[in-house]
Amino acid sequence: MKKTTVIIIMLFLNLGSFAQYNEDIYNDLNKTDFDKRKEKGYYSVMQVSLLLGNSQSSGYRPNHSCDYSYDYNYIYNYPYTCTKLMLAPSFTITNGYVFNKHWAAGAGVGFEIFDHNLFPLFAELRYTLWDSKISPFVALKGGYSFGNFKAKHYDDLYLNWTPYYVNDASLRHYGGIMLNPEIGVKVPLNENCDLLFTVAYRHQKTKSIARKDYESKQFDEWEHKEDLNRISLGIAIMFR
Repeated sequence: MKKTTVIIIMLFLNLGSFAQYNEDIYNDLNKTDFDKRKEKGYYSVMQVSLLLGNSQSSGYRPNHSCDYSYDYNYIYNYPYTCTKLMLAPSFTITNGYVFNKHWAAGAGVGFEIFDHNLFPLFAELRYTLWDSKISPFVALKGGYSFGNFKAKHYDDLYLNWTPYYVNDASLRHYGGIMLNPEIGVKVPLNENCDLLFTVAYRHQKTKSIARKDYESKQFDEWEHKEDLNRISLGIAIMFR
């Protein structure tokens, strides 16, 4: 009798385990790619953006009413200022860590083309409002953008800031502090990949220095600082 009772109990336990096993398999098969997403782990974002903003230039046009020298060099004494819309492409790569369904942090590098090249190095903090099929998020990026790593020499150097024209001189572009608050939405493509659409405001400080050296080992130097403020429209792929 005792053996029969033990056998019956073991049979019920095995049937329960088998039913639970089948239920787990059924649940795994019916999980969507979104349900299988990791809540924590490393992430990488590859982003392409277009920076839009007005750029102002000023200088001196040639005065065609004046006399020219024999080699036809113009005398630049007619001042002008103009403003036009500028489009600057931006390419960035960010790597970081997702702490939970809301918070993530990382660091990145990039390459941007203004009237000269900039190479941003930045940290970022991300916050996702909710993790669903379409997830709004905000991000704050901040750091420093590097300019040219060495000066370039020009036989004739034309500038849009004082002194506007220098012959036989060098020019070097420096970067500066950058700040990039961003909002957007992410749409899951599969369990490991999201498509991101972003809108951001970009503030970038820059500095340029023109220098003319003389044989007496003396030199003249002109420094120009500028704040670049741009609206950024971007698209990105996020892997996690």
